[in-house]
Amino acid sequence: MNKITINNFAAMNMIYSRYSFEYFLESLKRLDIQNFELWTGAPHLNNFVPSLSDVGKIKKQVKDHKLNIVCVTPEQVMYPHNIAATDKGLREFSLNYFLKYIEMTAELETDKMLCCAGWGNYDDKLEDSWERSIEGLSILLERARKVGIKLAFEILCPNESNLVYNFETTKKMMDTFSNPNFTLCLDTVPIKLSNSNLPEFFNEFKQRISHVHMTDGNPTGHIPVGLGEHPIGQYIDELGEYDYNGYITLEIGNSAWQKKPEEATKIAFDTVKSFL
Repeated sequence: MNKITINNFAAMNMIYSRYSFEYFLESLKRLDIQNFELWTGAPHLNNFVPSLSDVGKIKKQVKDHKLNIVCVTPEQVMYPHNIAATDKGLREFSLNYFLKYIEMTAELETDKMLCCAGWGNYDDKLEDSWERSIEGLSILLERARKVGIKLAFEILCPNESNLVYNFETTKKMMDTFSNPNFTLCLDTVPIKLSNSNLPEFFNEFKQRISHVHMTDGNPTGHIPVGLGEHPIGQYIDELGEYDYNGYITLEIGNSAWQKKPEEATKIAFDTVKSFL
């Protein structure tokens, strides 16, 4: 049994999206947090805008603050980036968007980038959307392999993707790719929403699980852990029982916390510390 420690946990800058990146880094120092997952939305690192796409500047800021980026996570739910899109132009635009972030992830010397299946229009044939997703992920995986990083494929909620949103669809996707650079990111919200659990995923995917998003809600909401109905202590115990030794991002995405992201992050970290 692996003992989960505070060093396994990471913050995320997404909830700090109304603050500067420098403020976020200083906030982590105030909270004595070393690890974070880099969400790539404006006004932080963003490959849409030249002034926000300077990887060298971001890398220096992180190094100067003695912090560690555990995963790069391009925004791919709120923005119209969809590798399974019906429209060919949108699909190509989306692929180029993610390919740029794969290169940026390697330049940041981070070992993995988060990705998802995209989604199909509800009036499209699901099989066609699935094939477009597989084609897109294959292109991204080949580029990731070439630059030496892994893809961390994330299960989403049904309202975010109609392609991969529960255990069965996750297994279908993971069975499609045997490449060791194609790994799995678990998110506690869609897992609970689909009436599944961490043991079911760990029993099936074992060492292919490279990353975890631990969040809270009722059961959705992406609020700080400890404020919803999720069994946070149980999650931590289960991760230890399955000898998980990767990073666990305390993902907070609820807009009610955008004005006070440091308070939200502190609540989340204080919660997990109480179970360690």
